[in-house]
Amino acid sequence: MAGEVERVREALRALEAIPDALDRAAACAEVLREWPGLHRMVADVRQQAVRTAKGQGHTFREIGARMGVTGETAGQIAAGKNRASS
Repeated sequence: MAGEVERVREALRALEAIPDALDRAAACAEVLREWPGLHRMVADVRQQAVRTAKGQGHTFREIGARMGVTGETAGQIAAGKNRASS
């Protein structure tokens, strides 16, 4: 799990490391243009994972604790009512 998150962080740090300012600005602009769709994708994956964990017998309290949120928030995520929260 941590490996995937770290790869995303590394990709973002790679944007900072683009030596040419114009290229760096253009790359950042491209990511920002795509961000709404990427954010939705991550939220969808998270919702499905919470639903799957619940189906495997985990409580929302357990799921929330693992995610760093409350059990109530985990339940809201499963129901699609908490799209912007982490």
